[in-house]
Amino acid sequence: MIKKIFLPAAVVFVLLNIGLLFWDDEGRIGRTNFIQDWEQVMAQDVEETLSAPAVLTSADEIPVYLQAASGSLSEMFVEKGDAVEEGDDLFTYQVTDYTKTHRDLSASIATLEEQTAAVEQAMNQLDETDVAAGALPTDITIPETFENTEVAKESAGVEAISEALQVAAEEQTAQRQEHYRISLEKELAEKRAALSAAEDQLSALEDTGEYVTVTSPAAGTIKDIAAPGEAPVITINSSDLVISGELKEAERKQVQSGMTVKAAVADNGPILEGEITELADQPTSIKDKTSLYTFEASYQLEEEQADKLVAGYHLKTDILLAYASQAPAVKPQQIKNGKIWTMANGQAFTTNVKVGAKNDKQAAITTGMESGTTIPARAGDYYDNEPFVTPWKPQRIKWSDFRESFTSYEFLLGLLDY
Repeated sequence: MIKKIFLPAAVVFVLLNIGLLFWDDEGRIGRTNFIQDWEQVMAQDVEETLSAPAVLTSADEIPVYLQAASGSLSEMFVEKGDAVEEGDDLFTYQVTDYTKTHRDLSASIATLEEQTAAVEQAMNQLDETDVAAGALPTDITIPETFENTEVAKESAGVEAISEALQVAAEEQTAQRQEHYRISLEKELAEKRAALSAAEDQLSALEDTGEYVTVTSPAAGTIKDIAAPGEAPVITINSSDLVISGELKEAERKQVQSGMTVKAAVADNGPILEGEITELADQPTSIKDKTSLYTFEASYQLEEEQADKLVAGYHLKTDILLAYASQAPAVKPQQIKNGKIWTMANGQAFTTNVKVGAKNDKQAAITTGMESGTTIPARAGDYYDNEPFVTPWKPQRIKWSDFRESFTSYEFLLGLLDY
């Protein structure tokens, strides 16, 4: 008789408790929280990137002119679509006035010689320039890990902050110098090519007395040949390639010139690393009521790999929006409303944190938490000011501290779940 009454009563009791917990939205009923696994927050490098479609395109469209007053086209040596190298013959024209053409070419050569010498001098000065020890640029970007000075002072000290800022300053100065060097090298190559072409034209004029042969100022592909009397006579797509892509409105707000870009060429091609050099302020088109903005990025690649690339290749491109170096990192889902559940001294409680760079797998904590902090391994809703239990794992117990670390109640709850 007792068994018949006890079993239904037990079932009713259990269902009643489940119902009370289910409808208790305000948390008035006490819970014992079960946390299966814990983990320690580790210091990691975190990158926050934005993916955008992009293709390889020619860096420049180079026009080649023939002024009507200079002479008339005599012979064309190339056709549309032809590949040309720097210095290849493009066309010959018959000069109208030998004396004037000779004078103009001579003046052009003198100007180009001066410009080439100026660029060479700038490169020499750059090689001799050294960053003064301890000098900090006024426009230095403070690393994300040191944005909160108070936290940084407590964890690393003033000397560590100064050292980190100094390293960041030197790195940024070195990057600026390298970008300047690259631009000077490109400009020097262009000036030398133009100077060589002008000298060849003057030599041809002096040899023939009336004809000038115009050569290609750069390597590339003949994009267009204009009809006689139109300018430019020839347009060349340079063989130098850049990454060209599009951004939607919301994406455009996140991107700035100078941001780092990584682009992967399909079919196991090389990884291109560079930075955004051009970013449109005006939309180039509107698609599905969304404005699209173009961007261009330069990159550096060894000549052997660069020769394998062709304009038109599609790329999977990632733009680096934010980066945190060796910052405390957690899973994004472990953060809720700017708080993370942590454990210390046998108690679970929430900690307010601020998040820096983040992606689908990682979120860098800039303030509020340090590496080594213990947190629940799985994201979930735990209840503040309520006890929690975990499975009993004897292999992790420091038996010398057993009496102080556990009460009999906590021990039994953990043992039941073991």
